[in-house]
Amino acid sequence: MSALFQDYLNGILLVVVTSLLVTWAYVRYSYGYWKRRNVPYLEPKFPFGNSNSLIPKGIAIGILSKEFYNRFKTMGRDMVGGVYIGIEPKLVVLNPDLIRDILVKDFQSFTDRGVYQSESDPISVNIFAQPGAEWRAARTKLTTVFTSAKMKAMCLLMLECSEGLKEALEKFAQQKTDVDMLEVAGCFTTDVIGVYVCFSLTKPLTKQFVGSCAFGISCNSFKHPDAEFRRMGCKLFTEFSFMDRLNLFLSIYAPNFSQKIGVRSVQKDVSKFFFRTIKDTVDYREKNNVQRNDLLQLLIDMKNSEVQLSMNELTAQVFLFFVAGSETSSTTTTLALFEISQRPEIQEKLRKEIRDVLSKHNGQITYDSIAEMKYLAQAVDETLRLWPIVSTITRVCTQDYKFKNTDVTAEKGLHVQIPVLGLQHDPEYWPDPTRFDPDRFSDENKESRRPFTYLPFGEGPRNCIGLRFGLLQTKIGLVTVLSKYKVSLSPKTVLPIGLDPETFTMRTLSTVYLNLEKA
Repeated sequence: MSALFQDYLNGILLVVVTSLLVTWAYVRYSYGYWKRRNVPYLEPKFPFGNSNSLIPKGIAIGILSKEFYNRFKTMGRDMVGGVYIGIEPKLVVLNPDLIRDILVKDFQSFTDRGVYQSESDPISVNIFAQPGAEWRAARTKLTTVFTSAKMKAMCLLMLECSEGLKEALEKFAQQKTDVDMLEVAGCFTTDVIGVYVCFSLTKPLTKQFVGSCAFGISCNSFKHPDAEFRRMGCKLFTEFSFMDRLNLFLSIYAPNFSQKIGVRSVQKDVSKFFFRTIKDTVDYREKNNVQRNDLLQLLIDMKNSEVQLSMNELTAQVFLFFVAGSETSSTTTTLALFEISQRPEIQEKLRKEIRDVLSKHNGQITYDSIAEMKYLAQAVDETLRLWPIVSTITRVCTQDYKFKNTDVTAEKGLHVQIPVLGLQHDPEYWPDPTRFDPDRFSDENKESRRPFTYLPFGEGPRNCIGLRFGLLQTKIGLVTVLSKYKVSLSPKTVLPIGLDPETFTMRTLSTVYLNLEKA
C-alpha cells in the first residue's frame, strides 16, 4: 500500500515539475521575443514583465508608458523599443515621424485600437473599441452629430446648463467656501451630456426641460447631486473593488485574454442602469412616435435602418458618449483652473480677453464669442499638453509592417503604444515642459513645433470623434467661471497633486480646491 502511495506521490511530483519546467520554458521563450528580433527592449521580470505591479498600480497605462518613453530616451533610443506587459510583447513608438505613419500615412495597417470588447460585456462594444470595418461604418454615421451646425445648437444647450453652474459658483463665492472644482465641473458636464444624449435640441430650453429626463432621470446635478444619473457616472471613476481593479487591468493590458474569460470592464450595477435607462427611453419614443434631434435619435434611426444597430450596440455607443463627454471635460476644466490659479499674470490676461470679447457681444457667451477667444484656446491646449486625458494611444498592427529607417518589422497582431504623456513632457520638444505656458500655442510657436508631438485627441482618421464637443464644453465652463471670478488655489489642496495610478484616464491624487473672488 505504501509503495502505491509513493508511486502516486512521485507521479504528482513529476506532473508538477514538468508543468513548472514547461511554464519556465514558455516564459523564457516569450521574454526572448524582442531579443530574437534585434529590437532594443527593457529587461522584464516575471510575472509582471515591465509593468510596475499588477493590482492596482499597473492600471494607469499613461504613467507606465511615460516611464517606458523616458527610459528608452535615456538609453539613447529614439525610434522604437520593446516592452512586456505580463508576458505579452508591446512596441513603444518614440519617433514623431513613425507616429505620423501609424496614425495617418499608413493608417490602413493600424486601423484597430486593440482595446477590449466582448459580446459577454456588451457595453464594451462601442466605437472606441470596435475593429476596422465596424468602426468605419459607425464613425461615418456618428460624425453627423458633430457638424458646425450641431455644435452651434449644442452651444445653446450648454449655456442653458451653465445656469446651474452660475448659481453654484455664486453660492460658493458668497459663503467664501472652498470649491471642489472637479465635483462642480462634473455636475455641469453631466448635465450637458445627459441632455445631449437624451433630449431634443428643437424644443425650448427651459430649466425644467434641462433638469429632468424621461422616466425620472434627473440631470440637474447641482440640485440633485445624489441623483442616480450623476451617481452612476461618478462610480465609474471613483469606486473600485478588488475585482473591479483586476477586471480593469486585464481589459486594458490583456484584452484577448479578457475576451476568453469574459471579464467585465464596467461595474455590473452601472451597466444594468444604462441598459435599463436607454431601453426604457427607446421603447417610449418608438411607442409614442417621439422624434428628437439628439444623439439617441440618430442611433434609433440607425437601429431601424439597413445598418440594423442592435439595442446592445446602441446602448454601448450612448454609454461611451456619456463617459467621454462628462469625465474628460470636467477634468480638463479643473486642471486648467488649477494651473491658471497659480499664474496670476496668465489669469489676468485671460480674464481681460474674456471681458473684451464679451463686451463686443452684449456681455453674452455665444458660439461666436467663444471662437474669438484665442488665448482661451491656447490655455486649454496647454492644459491638455500637461494633462492629456487619454495619455497613451494604442493600435494593433493589422498586417505585417516594416517601420521606415529601421530594421524593425511589426507582426500582424502586435500591439503598439504611443506614449502621449511622454511626448508632451519631453524637453526636446517642449522647453521647461512642466511649466504652464499658453504661449506655446500661439500661431507663431505652433508653426515651429515638430508635428505629432502633441496628441491629446489622437490624430488621423481615428482621432477623437467628439473633440469639438469636448473643447466647446470646456471653454464654456471656463468662461462661466473666469468672466465673473478670480480663482486662487485653496491651502486645502495638497501639493503636488500627483496622478492617480488606479484609473484609466487622467485623474489627480489630490482634490483640487479653489477659492473664488468676485471681480
